[in-house]
Formats: sequence, C-alpha cells, structure tokens
Amino acid sequence: MSSWRYPETAESLVSFEKGSPGMKKLREYDVHDEFLTEYGNASIKNAQQILDDAKILLSHKSFARAYFLAVAAIEEAGKAYMAFASRGRNLSDEGLKKKVQEMFENHSQKIGSAFAGWIAKSSNPRESVEAALDLMIHLKHGREKSMYVDANPDNSLSIPMEIVRPAATIDSVKVAENCLHHTKTHISENHPPSFSSFDDKLFCLRSEKIHEICNNDDFRGYLLSELKQTGRKFNFSKAIVTYHDKYFSRRKRFATKES
Repeated sequence: MSSWRYPETAESLVSFEKGSPGMKKLREYDVHDEFLTEYGNASIKNAQQILDDAKILLSHKSFARAYFLAVAAIEEAGKAYMAFASRGRNLSDEGLKKKVQEMFENHSQKIGSAFAGWIAKSSNPRESVEAALDLMIHLKHGREKSMYVDANPDNSLSIPMEIVRPAATIDSVKVAENCLHHTKTHISENHPPSFSSFDDKLFCLRSEKIHEICNNDDFRGYLLSELKQTGRKFNFSKAIVTYHDKYFSRRKRFATKES
C-alpha cells in the first residue's frame, strides 16, 4: 500500500458501522467548524503521543500492549480525518451533527477513516481499498484481544501476551505511522470535501438499510437505468437516496412501475 489514490466515492467506504442498539448515550456538546478544527488538531497530537508510547513498549518487547496502543493511535488519526471531513457537512442540521457524534464513538469507523489519507495517494484505488479493508478487519479484531483476557467457546482462555505475535505488533506500529503521516499530509494539503444534500442524507441512513438496498435486484435495475440516463453525471449518493425515498421506504418496486 505504498502508493494510494483516494477514489471520489471513498467517503462511503469509511462508513462501516453507524452504531448499534447497545451504543452508549451521546454526550452533550455542539458540533461546529471551529470545534471540529480543534478536535482534529488535538487528535493528531494525541495520536503521535500514543504512537511514541507504543514504540517504547515495543522496544521493551511488551508486544500485546504495544499492539493495543498502535491501534489506539490509528483510531485517533481516524478521528482527526473524521473531524476534517465533517467540516464539509451541513452542520446546521441537528440530525447530521448527531451522526457525526456517533461516528466519533465507533471503533470501526475510526479505524476505517484513518486510511483515507493513505488511500488518497493510491495509483490503484481498487487494490488499495481491498488491502485497507483486510487490515481494518485484523486491527478491529486484534484490538480487544491485545488488552483483555477472554474466554473461548472451548473453555480455553485468550491471554494477550500469549496470542499477540511480535511480527503483528511491528506491522501494526508501521501501519499506525503511515496512517498518521498520510492523515496529517492530507489535511494540510486539502480543503474539507463538499457534500451535497444527497451525500448528507446517505450519511444518515443506517448501514443495515444501505446494505439491504444494495443487495436488492430491483435496486440494481434502477441503478442501470440511471446510469443509462445520466452517463458521466451519474451520482451514486443521489441514486441510492432517491431509490430509498421513492421505492424502498414505500415498499414499492422500480421494475413494476417502469414495466
């Protein structure tokens, strides 16, 4: 993943889990441009400090704890990118501000967002995203196992210092270094992305609903129809939001209407 380029639709790629029924209640604070700028700067600074601590632990062969801190540094870099990108949202909308707050609380989204700047340098977007997704899965699963003792279904114990391999820790620290470096570079060299009303509405849709729509044959038919009509002006956010509003939410089928 040495040369990544961030695809135009990649904002949707870092929206993995929008929350869960068991998510804790959000704290009361206001989300606005100045706050997000300060939040992002503080997250970058904290990510560097956590990464430095991870390197110290790695030098003392405390592999499990170093791994955990490396993932924490990656999450802080992700928060910095989230804060940067969220400045392009319609922050006068209370629903959108709540979604931004939820995003800051989600481990998967923080890890995913940490790769955005790195992907921006890619010369092969598809290959880079696939590699990033694979890393994200490993980092997410390894995060808890590197810190806490847990019980397995066969009654054996998962003990951090026994299961975290030195090579995995070294790799995680390197990944954290790259995520932080590219996040800092991307933020310093770019303006926050501009989001349309369709982008914002897609951002607010639950991931489970988006997944259901995208795996619907009727939606695929609608998508092909839109592609034929709009050509290069095709907008995925507009397509999925429009399909949701006109058909999915009303339990109607595009194919039936058009046939």
